Amino acid sequence: MTKKELIDNYYKNAVKGLTEEILQDKDLWYSYVLNLPFQERIVYLVGILNQQILNGGFHQYFFNSYGQFGYLTLDILEKIGAKETANILEKALNAVNSENFSMEEFKTKVFKRQIKKIIEFDEKLGDYLNELDKEYDSSQEDLEELCLIQ
Repeated sequence: MTKKELIDNYYKNAVKGLTEEILQDKDLWYSYVLNLPFQERIVYLVGILNQQILNGGFHQYFFNSYGQFGYLTLDILEKIGAKETANILEKALNAVNSENFSMEEFKTKVFKRQIKKIIEFDEKLGDYLNELDKEYDSSQEDLEELCLIQ
């Protein structure tokens, strides 16, 4: 099985139990992800980060509520040795959570689309996140390889 096929398999297994009911409830969704087998959790979290950034950037990641997993994803990136990507995500989290909300409050605000500067497309934040998108795009880290190390 190729690396891509293996990752696709882990991702399919990770999302097969996600229902509309789960996706509509922040706590159910977060709990679902936390309870995935570790390898599936890695692939899911890194996969949604990658998909969102490549599709619409960090702004989209936070706007579409996936940013609620930002701190969990940061932890996973550090555990798998994706230092460059972790550094970029940490900068994005610090910029979006400049009010220093607790992790729980931040998760709720992202999920409910209550981060004003994200929802209102704050220009200064947008410009900064666009720079981080470029940094992410130019990264040499092989996230697929790192996701399969575990």
